[in-house]
Amino acid sequence: MIGSVEYQEGLYVLSNPTRFVNSINSNIWHKRLGHPSNKRLHVLHSKFDYIYSVNEPCDICHMAKQKKLSFSNSESRTERFFSLIHVDIWGPSPTPSLHGHRYFLTVIDDFSRFSWVYLMQNKSETRTHLVNFINLVENQFETKVQIIRSDNGNEFKMNSFFDSKGIIHQTTCVETPKQNGIAERKHQHLLNVARALIF
Repeated sequence: MIGSVEYQEGLYVLSNPTRFVNSINSNIWHKRLGHPSNKRLHVLHSKFDYIYSVNEPCDICHMAKQKKLSFSNSESRTERFFSLIHVDIWGPSPTPSLHGHRYFLTVIDDFSRFSWVYLMQNKSETRTHLVNFINLVENQFETKVQIIRSDNGNEFKMNSFFDSKGIIHQTTCVETPKQNGIAERKHQHLLNVARALIF
């Protein structure tokens, strides 16, 4: 036993620690407390003198807390509307919308970055929305989609339809979402706005 705790306002507060804890290696406290930084351990040391900062580098901290370097922004853009569109699906949402939607399909024009969002109850609705979108472009904007860029999702495998329209379907390399970064970044923006509105 190293001490006793008291339950205070939802937290367990260590009280009356025995002096036995002085003999415990400070790196063990670092591991037991979930690998906090030396700055946090220093704050704990001011309250509990037997907790010290880590004396040696912690390999687990490097692996658990490292982040990827951000990818460079793509400066390339097409020269006209709808010559390239980016498409991607987000979902499933853990909580459905009022009408039972758990997914959404995002369509982004590469030239203008204008976006269309289609709410879906199932991924199987993707093909219908994509066909309707291409028909919308042809009828309302009097132009044609030339290239569609997506990930390797089965929902986007519409080869016979694309061939009939003369559309080139570009897919990303497997496990490389950054190649479809325009759509991925749009998802991040949409989810940030949605969370902000909910909060």
